[in-house]
Amino acid sequence: MIDIHSHLIYGVDDGPPTIKESIRMVLEAEKMGINTIIATPHYRKSLFKSENALENFMELKTRVKDCDIELLLGYEVYFDSILPDVLVEKDRYTLNKSKYLLFELPFDVIPLNVSDIILNLHMENFIPIIAHPERNRSFASNFQLILDFVENGCLVQLDAASILGVYGSLVKRFAKNIIKLNLAHFVCSDAHSAADYTNWYLPAYEKVKRWGGTEYADVLFFKNQKTLLGL
Repeated sequence: MIDIHSHLIYGVDDGPPTIKESIRMVLEAEKMGINTIIATPHYRKSLFKSENALENFMELKTRVKDCDIELLLGYEVYFDSILPDVLVEKDRYTLNKSKYLLFELPFDVIPLNVSDIILNLHMENFIPIIAHPERNRSFASNFQLILDFVENGCLVQLDAASILGVYGSLVKRFAKNIIKLNLAHFVCSDAHSAADYTNWYLPAYEKVKRWGGTEYADVLFFKNQKTLLGL
């Protein structure tokens, strides 16, 4: 399996505070059957220590080089930091320097300028991936909003924990509807600790198989990820 959303770089955001915990996350992911992870530290100007991300990532990659797992780098970009930062440094913030950009909206509102920024991303040949929309209250109360994002060319990434009801029944129901309608493109760990892999990743895969079938579960957990990585 391939995980394209994971906060396993230590000391940069709300993920692991130490490299020891980062290593534990890699080892646990390997046990879950994951062979590739794109580390996606949060990027929001003046909030997270993103300047340390590359250095800490390279140190972690060196420490786990004997594991049967490949580590790649990307970012989860807060929506208000997309312009102009991402457009100026195109290769820095995308997933493994691809054309795919993982971005996060506020959890309680949809910004008024969202359509304009998504249009700008498309004009610059980015493919936007919206991170865990099922956890956004506006989407939960108005399903048409997520349809609008998909129609505007956004791909949809769901969190494994959401599928299992970790964030409540409303979030779980929304995730289930997205899967039932074949609107999702990726399911990821969004892991911040080793326990997130242990407790949520494979159980979410089994749940998606029950909701959408084995073929669609495989699409969400690794086939679309392979396309993203050009494999």
